[in-house]
Amino acid sequence: MSRAGILSAISEKNGSDIFRSIATATANTDMLITKLKLTRKQYYSRMSNLVKLGLVKRKNGRYLLTSFGKVIYSSYQSLERSIDVALDSYWKLKAVDSMEFPSTEERNKVVSILIDNPDIQNILLTYERNFSPRLLRSQKSNIEKEIVKIPNLV
Repeated sequence: MSRAGILSAISEKNGSDIFRSIATATANTDMLITKLKLTRKQYYSRMSNLVKLGLVKRKNGRYLLTSFGKVIYSSYQSLERSIDVALDSYWKLKAVDSMEFPSTEERNKVVSILIDNPDIQNILLTYERNFSPRLLRSQKSNIEKEIVKIPNLV
């Protein structure tokens, strides 16, 4: 079980469809296979992977989300909503990327005016504060100074 394995299983279309269907429906296996237009092999292969990852369990002949699967599903829904919000602002975000700004303050003003979604504004402003090249260079310089202070014990 790994982050990459989980992301792979739930991002692949058929795996995602099965995972979502189990989380939201009460359909049995045959109904899901028909509804999702999968072969039995495709269905059971994806289902086996979801079970191995601990996202799904079988109980009384039905597949259900495990507690771990419920947490992952909730996060998955949140990610899908975030992607949808970002897609709605795609061209505005492209416009921000295409501009040259003399300062971070100028960039932040444009972001505040152009981007109307407060969550996206917050992400962009927080990212700029925490990951600007100037800040990263400063942190690297501070680390290098601290390394120099450590006495050579060899």
